[in-house]
Amino acid sequence: MKYKILALDMDGTTFKQLDDIVMENVEPINQAINHGTKVVFVTGRPVHTKLNRLELFDFSNDGAIFAAFNGALIYDLKNKQAIDANPIDKETALKAYELLKTDKVFKDVELWFYTVDDTLSYISKPLTEAKFLGHETNFFDYEPVLFTNEKKMFDCHKILAMNTNQEFVDKLRELGLEVSWTQGSYSGEVTKKGINKKYALEFLSKKFSIDKEEILAMGDGANDAPMFEYAGLSIAPANAHDEIKAQAKEVSEYTNLEGAVAKAINKYILGE
Repeated sequence: MKYKILALDMDGTTFKQLDDIVMENVEPINQAINHGTKVVFVTGRPVHTKLNRLELFDFSNDGAIFAAFNGALIYDLKNKQAIDANPIDKETALKAYELLKTDKVFKDVELWFYTVDDTLSYISKPLTEAKFLGHETNFFDYEPVLFTNEKKMFDCHKILAMNTNQEFVDKLRELGLEVSWTQGSYSGEVTKKGINKKYALEFLSKKFSIDKEEILAMGDGANDAPMFEYAGLSIAPANAHDEIKAQAKEVSEYTNLEGAVAKAINKYILGE
């Protein structure tokens, strides 16, 4: 089988967890691109952050795509423009914020709103009081803004619900939102209903007239489950969550830090 799309999760798969690239993966990824495979990062991350290290890759060709925010923003890297966007509308985003005030069990939940303005993120709690929001600031060169009802809410590509719980996740779903969260995880990723990594792969499959059986996907977390459902071959690194391993067609014997992505590319795309 010649895989024409290689869909790669970033954190915990191609990259260290919420950190920089596993360098062993760089050369095989570039070889795959030059081999004619469309390599697409399908990730919860935003496009424009220095931690993505996109300068390391040969993304200068037509069809160089980055699927950000779990598919809510699909971006053409060569032409530097969005080719598809499905944000949460501002009214629903505001309702998500207002949930924090409705129940005392939500008082410790922290929200990060990735607005459609690339230079503006809202947070629900001051960084000096937050336990989890501070880490997200590593992705940006700007400071997030504390949201209050006096401010104007914008449409949001994604909302991060940190230190969340089942009750809050249920309330978000009642608002008609898509929530990727595993019990015990410190954060959940919230997008518009129906917008997830499977949506991103379906979009790319149609755009490039590539059959889903010709797609190889790799990921390690709950937000990767939808694309595992769609891709012809799904591979989880050895460090993946158990529920994702159960859904993968193959589980690598290597962790992300041991170059699971590089090993899979060498085996299935470069034929080594």
